[in-house]
Amino acid sequence: MSEADRRLSDESEQRFLDLYAHLLVYVNERFDVIEGIETVADLEQHYTDELLPLRNTLYNESTTDLIEDFVEQNPPELSEADLEQVAAWTDFVAGEFVAVRYRADDAIFLDWTEPPKAYAVRPARLPFTEVWDESALPVPVSSVVLLPFEDQIVYDGWIGVKNIIFGGSLSTDIDDEYEEAKHRFGIIDSLPVPEEDEKTDAEELRFYMKNKRNRERYASEIEQLRERTDELEWIYHQETGKARARSLGRELRELGLNEAYVAIYDDRIITSAPSESEVHELLEEIMPAGKVDHPYIYHFDP
Repeated sequence: MSEADRRLSDESEQRFLDLYAHLLVYVNERFDVIEGIETVADLEQHYTDELLPLRNTLYNESTTDLIEDFVEQNPPELSEADLEQVAAWTDFVAGEFVAVRYRADDAIFLDWTEPPKAYAVRPARLPFTEVWDESALPVPVSSVVLLPFEDQIVYDGWIGVKNIIFGGSLSTDIDDEYEEAKHRFGIIDSLPVPEEDEKTDAEELRFYMKNKRNRERYASEIEQLRERTDELEWIYHQETGKARARSLGRELRELGLNEAYVAIYDDRIITSAPSESEVHELLEEIMPAGKVDHPYIYHFDP
C-alpha cells in the first residue's frame, strides 16, 4: 500500500461513513434537497457526486446549529459515544487548501491564509491516489471540509482539484508558508485548531534566520529582535556566521587551503588561525568590548 492510500481502519472508516450518512439524511429531511432520500439505505443508492448538493447544504446553512439539532433530537437513536463524535464536528474547518506532502499515514493540507496552518489529513471514502498522483504535489484543492474523528482529522470524500501548476516563486511561497505553519502551530493532527505555540524571542529569531528566504522575508523582524538583548544579538551573529560558513567551505576548498579555524562576523571573515584557541586569542585583541563571543567560529576541514 502506498503512502497516499493510507486511510482509516476499515472499522473506523465505516463508522465515520455511517455517522456522516445519518447527518446527511437529517439535513435532507430539513431542506428537501434530494427527493426520495429518507433513510441511509436511500442515500446509499446514489453516487457520491449526486449527493454533493446535500453535502453543500450542510455547510451552506448554519452548520453548527444543524449538527447541534441533530445531536439533540437524535433521530437515528445513536449511542452516546456516537453522538459525542458527531457533536465534535462543529469544530470543522472548511475552505481551500494546498496539498503539499504525503506522509506515512496522511497527507498535509496547507491553509495559507494568515496565519498559515498545516493539517495532517486522512481520507475517508476516497483514497488520495484516486484524486491526484503524488508526483503532482503541491496541488491546490477547494471545497474541502476537514472533520475531527477519533482524535484524527479526516476529509469527507468530496474535494475539488484546481487546474493550477505551481512553479517558480509561487512554489517557493508555498514552501515558506508551510515552514511558517509548522513553526507557529506544528502539524495540526486534531481539531479544534490549537492555540498558536508561544515562542520565545530566541526561537523566533532562529526561525527568521533559518535560511536565505526567511532572512529576506523577515528582515525587519530580524533587525527589531536582534536589538532587544545581548543574547539575541549573539544569536543573530551566530546564525549569520553559520549561513556564511555553508558557502565559505566551498570557496576555501577551491583555493586549496589547509585545515583552519575561521571567525565570521557580520558575514565577513575577520580572522583565522590553525587552531581554535589561537582564533579566540586574536578575537580578544580585535573585537569591541562585550562582543568577543559574537563571531561564529567555523572549522574548515577540507
